[in-house]
Amino acid sequence: MKIAIIHDYLCGIGGSERIFQYLCEEFSDADAFTLAFNPVSTFPYFATRKIRTTWLNRFVQSTAAFRWSFPLATYVMQSLDLSRYDIVLSSSATVAKYVNVPKGRHICYCYIPTRAIWHFDEYFGHSMKAKLLRQFLPYLKRRDYAAAQNIDRFIAISHASKDYIKQYYDRDADIVYCPIDLDKFHAADKRRDYFLIVSRLERWKKIDYAVEAFNRLGLPLRIIGTGPEAQRLRALAGPNVTFLGAVDDAILVREYSQAKAVIFTPFLEYGLIPLEANASGTPVICYGKGGIVETMVPVEGRSGRVNAATAVFFYEQSADALIDAVRRFGTCMFDSDALVRHAQKWSVASFKKNIRTIVESTAPKPR
Repeated sequence: MKIAIIHDYLCGIGGSERIFQYLCEEFSDADAFTLAFNPVSTFPYFATRKIRTTWLNRFVQSTAAFRWSFPLATYVMQSLDLSRYDIVLSSSATVAKYVNVPKGRHICYCYIPTRAIWHFDEYFGHSMKAKLLRQFLPYLKRRDYAAAQNIDRFIAISHASKDYIKQYYDRDADIVYCPIDLDKFHAADKRRDYFLIVSRLERWKKIDYAVEAFNRLGLPLRIIGTGPEAQRLRALAGPNVTFLGAVDDAILVREYSQAKAVIFTPFLEYGLIPLEANASGTPVICYGKGGIVETMVPVEGRSGRVNAATAVFFYEQSADALIDAVRRFGTCMFDSDALVRHAQKWSVASFKKNIRTIVESTAPKPR
């Protein structure tokens, strides 16, 4: 059976890139494709793997450049010659799902239907770029929907993701939760007195209200990540907020394990960061809507009773709501060992096994 695995683009460090690494590891004999690949700015693993790219690779070497390449990138992905493959497994939130698979079956591990199209206002806000692109939105939606109809089988990353696939693409999906590398994370013997955010610094991630909240609280907040919002967020931040930028895995693991809690601000269909925090023995303070309700267990009510809880939820994306949650967190006592045990349900080995089972059950029958 000839297999190809395809990712949107490899020019950054995030959850989807990590998942694609696991797919590459599991299907080590498969040919790996992506729109564009920058080995300097993504996970080091990909430098060890032959990655086939498109001609847009000469121009797209960053996340910002990728955004401007859409929708041209969808046509470029459609032009890939995949006629010799029995199975094409795409890892996609944007353009990988557009590929044509003329003779085999296309399985799409879909993180979410293209956010910039279907959640346009949340993604772009009221920027000049939004005003420019809005006139093309009906066309982009029709094209994205049409691409989804050519996929033989969808795999969603959560029930929330599955619901979006049904809502926007009118397609059913299996569910295989994204995993975390349990061997990487560990709980520290001693905590330090800071809170932590790990995120791409993008508008829709809504880091700004967390910065405002911690400015008012005066508590130490450390932020790991880069992105187009970095300069604006630094300008908003008080002296108690520290920006660490991009960090390697060793520093990331250390920061997770020593933080009092990880702050998680966005509405997401899933979210690996809260699970990585738990795997480090660290509780989470998070916006309690979306896929987070499938992975985190909130503290009951306002009493501070933790039991099997892994997180303190708040239900409004505002500084006031987060401040209240941080104060409630101060009344709670979390069991670090219990948090680690909770995270162990999301192992890489289980993820790989589930994906392989779907691939093998979808493969064309030999003639």
